[in-house]
Amino acid sequence: MLLALIFYTANFSFASEILDIRIWPSDEYTRVTIESKEELDFNSFSLNCPERLVLDVKRVANVSSFYGLLNYYRHNDPYIKNIRLAKKSSDSMRIVFDLKQAIDHKIFSLEPIHSYKYRTVIDLSTRDPIMAIINKNKYKKDNNKTEYNNHTFLSEDTHKNEKKLVLVIDPGHGGEDPGAIGENGLLEKNIVLSIAKKIKELMDTQNNIDVYLTRDQDYFVPLLARVQKARDLKADLLVSIHADSWINRNARGSSVFTLSSYKASSALAKWIADKENESDLIGGINLHSHDKNLVKVILDLSTTAQIKSSIKIGKLLLDEIEKVNFLHKSNIEQADFAILRAPDIPSVLIETAFISNPKEEELLKSDAYQKKFAEAIIRSINSYFKINSSDI
Repeated sequence: MLLALIFYTANFSFASEILDIRIWPSDEYTRVTIESKEELDFNSFSLNCPERLVLDVKRVANVSSFYGLLNYYRHNDPYIKNIRLAKKSSDSMRIVFDLKQAIDHKIFSLEPIHSYKYRTVIDLSTRDPIMAIINKNKYKKDNNKTEYNNHTFLSEDTHKNEKKLVLVIDPGHGGEDPGAIGENGLLEKNIVLSIAKKIKELMDTQNNIDVYLTRDQDYFVPLLARVQKARDLKADLLVSIHADSWINRNARGSSVFTLSSYKASSALAKWIADKENESDLIGGINLHSHDKNLVKVILDLSTTAQIKSSIKIGKLLLDEIEKVNFLHKSNIEQADFAILRAPDIPSVLIETAFISNPKEEELLKSDAYQKKFAEAIIRSINSYFKINSSDI
């Protein structure tokens, strides 16, 4: 039996308190998050034959809180076979993750941000999870198609002799990062994923376009990994889907943003860009591990041509979205969004509505509104590809 020890070296003289435990399973990786009032004091080591990961946590005031792991664990988790707990003393617990296969595990700590306190993160995967997400280039097509109000989109025979176009839809946030939260508890990450899936489902009927999602489940994907995924796919267009929020609950309407290589077009645009760019800190990126993998993603600001093309699709989006919802701004807004920084891919960010507005929160929750909004985006994309077919 092989034994690998990884000791956490910090010296703690106080007892921490467990605030929450969360497990985020996905095909690419499973993330376990332990949130605590103070940074956790722990040792970890792995065993094989059979495969196990052991976490010894010390100096915890409410050590029985770890039994919550048993409530969140799913038997169909791709990586965790079972979780076992052994209380070693009044303030220490041994956690044993029985694994389904040999895995690569990473354990790291996150500093407090916004409503989150200290977080200890355990990532379980057969390989680097972020690179696995980037390289996930194929998604299964759903044979159960949905009726979409009898709207006419590009036929399957359109451009049949031309190369297939590549569209990347980016549902914002995910996993530990909920995005904006409505007054009634609606989560941005869930709404935008639902809209993104509707777009993909409908556009999968078109033979001339391949559609990919940057995430298709509720898990965290770093912003630059989303950009790199689009670049690896040689995307012709990237559309990032979000839901807005603002301190004024009366703020309403949809908006479209493109990258600005200089300054933001408004104070609100800058505020929204800063908020969206915080996603990596909230979602929990392991900077020490992923810097080397993502260094190739750190790009110069996009070219003038990219921004020009992004503005073109942005105007088409505003024209179609206006038929579905009030426009917060009738013109395109610009700011330095990290998700829009690919220098060779026209990229836009859509704020579907203000989830902070109770009436628009109800709209976003509506399946009918989500479908109408998805249709509006698709009409815009098809118009854009038609106009640019000679250049693509």
